Amino acid sequence: MMDPLSVTSAVIAVATLAAQICSAFADLRSLCRSLPGRLHAVNNEVADLELVLFQVASLVEERACLPESKRSAIPHLLKQARTKLIELKSIIDRLIIISRNAKIPLAGANAWRKEQDKLQSLQEDIRAIKCSLNIMLGASNSYVDAPTILPVIALKMPAWFWHVGIVDIC
Repeated sequence: MMDPLSVTSAVIAVATLAAQICSAFADLRSLCRSLPGRLHAVNNEVADLELVLFQVASLVEERACLPESKRSAIPHLLKQARTKLIELKSIIDRLIIISRNAKIPLAGANAWRKEQDKLQSLQEDIRAIKCSLNIMLGASNSYVDAPTILPVIALKMPAWFWHVGIVDIC
């Protein structure tokens, strides 16, 4: 399994790839007057994934002492994200080349049409990965280390609370 530093660096590497793809989308937008809605939707998913990845990196860094079982799904999700992003990058790079070389705008539109199904599939896959990472973030944020938090709670309770006999946790 991966140590926290390796996980963090892997997350940042995938987030960097996502940022490069967002940059490629910007290049494509600058070449074309308008992009199909599907490309905008995929771009939004990639941008959202990038933000989630940076949150995951921050979480792993903050909680380096978490047991391996709490981090075990991250490498698998990162591998999936990297694979999907590389596929998407190759499509976007192809579309950029076609758009630059197209003498007729119709040629670019035809190239987009050919990639429509693959783009939709990639969008759904990227969304699923992003959702899984978001679920992990939510679960991690709700994770309470009872032996650490209970003494803090005990210090904040008024003295009368402990004499009433309602709580006998410490």
